[in-house]
Order: sequence, then structure tokens, then C-alpha cells
Amino acid sequence: MRKYLHILLVVLLAAACGPQRIPRDDMENIMADILLQDQQIKQDRELKKQADTSLVYEGIFEAYGYDTDDFLYSVEYYLANPAKMEKIMDAVADRLEKEAKVVAGEIRLDEWRRGYLRIYNMKVDTTRRPRPRVRQVDTLHVRFDNDRVYLYTVDSISMKDLDTLLFPPVDSL
Repeated sequence: MRKYLHILLVVLLAAACGPQRIPRDDMENIMADILLQDQQIKQDRELKKQADTSLVYEGIFEAYGYDTDDFLYSVEYYLANPAKMEKIMDAVADRLEKEAKVVAGEIRLDEWRRGYLRIYNMKVDTTRRPRPRVRQVDTLHVRFDNDRVYLYTVDSISMKDLDTLLFPPVDSL
């Protein structure tokens, strides 16, 4: 009886040691991490030289408690069911788009902070007194007539001439 129990235990352990299918939620997370890792490798020349994709992905699989065989088995399963694979990839795309928006917002906030820090850290010369900003401004007046345009300043003519220019007598029009 013990002999049969040992044989049954060995058979069950052998069956349990085979690749297992990764659930949809974990598969979405793994696929998103793989795509992010690929982008990181693509942008970094040093990583591109050193990267062996199976070794890079192995760390991702281990983070979720799976191995390469489990991943390959699951990919075969989901590719055999295209509707399920499409749902997974749509969820991955949505997740990555949301993460991209969050990262873009963080980058804008960081740039804004750096701009204010740059202003804050600017050295101000306190030994010089600021010059007053007083300017002499003359007002330029324009008057349109049927055949002429008159340009003048208030200082150049008297008030009587100004009334005549601005409001000519009715008979002269």
C-alpha cells in the first residue's frame, strides 16, 4: 500500500511541476512590464549591448512567481483563444497609456519646479539701486479728412487750434 502511495505522490508531483497557465490579470501585468523593458533596452545603448531577452524577461517572470515555460505555455493558450489575447493586449495598451499620461504630468511638474528653483536661486545684485522707470510720453492724435490725414501732438498746438482740428465747423466739411 505504501508503495502505491509513493507512486501516486510522484505522479502528482510530476504533473504539478509542468508549466501552468498564467491568469489573465498576471498576464496583463507581465506583458506590460515586458513592453516597458523592451522600450528601456531600445533607448539605452549599454543595455542593448548587454541584453539577452530571455534573461531580461526571466526577472519579470520571477517577480510574478512564474518562469519562462509558464509564460510560453500561457502565450500558446491565449494565442489559441484570440478573443482572450485581444482583451489582454487592449488592457495592456490602456494601462500603458494611463501610465504615459501620469509620467507626462510628472515631467511637466518637474520642469515647472525646476523653473521656479532656477528663479529662486538666481543671484540678485543688491548693491545697485534700480532706476526709476519714468518716461516722457507724448500723445499722438490722428484726424482723417476727406483728402488728408492730420498727425499732431497736443503740445504742438494750442487748445483753440485743437478744437478746430478735432471739430471743424460744419460748413467746412
